[in-house]
Amino acid sequence: MSEQTLRAKYGGKLAKAINRAIRAELPGGNEALDKLTHLAGAARQSHWKDRAGQHTDEAAAYYRHKREVIDPMDAQIRRKWGISPTAKTRD
Repeated sequence: MSEQTLRAKYGGKLAKAINRAIRAELPGGNEALDKLTHLAGAARQSHWKDRAGQHTDEAAAYYRHKREVIDPMDAQIRRKWGISPTAKTRD
């Protein structure tokens, strides 16, 4: 399996194809990505950083969820499909 195979199956550029694979192939993937979207909205409303330049509580929650939940799912899909952890989306 490869990046081309993943993109052929799920469509779009690499990042979107990986997110679609997370939703389709991993238990809890759909809920995890929906929660990330919800947290992103709250973080955007808080302007991500306060006046002192520190992440707001909402932004910290977003980054924590991404680091603890989404990144391991992303790594699992990349391992399954044989995609390098450093592979970036092609234009």
